[in-house]
Amino acid sequence: MSNADAPNTVMHVHQQKPPGVIRADEVYTINEFCRRSGLGDYAFRQARRDGLRVVEVGKKRFVRGADWLGYLDQIAASETNG
Repeated sequence: MSNADAPNTVMHVHQQKPPGVIRADEVYTINEFCRRSGLGDYAFRQARRDGLRVVEVGKKRFVRGADWLGYLDQIAASETNG
């Protein structure tokens, strides 16, 4: 049976969204931050343990872009010095 003869079927292909840009002057929800940074749950928790600041407002949690960029600078400096 060729594709033309196949019944109407829909194939769903999982396409991972590419990471986005994180700007110093913006604030991101945890979900949006992880999507943009490309971090998974484990890597995000590790970054928090290593000093990434998370701001809580009520029950919502946010990452400031400036804090993420500062965290990356801190890691880069420690790799250079260590």
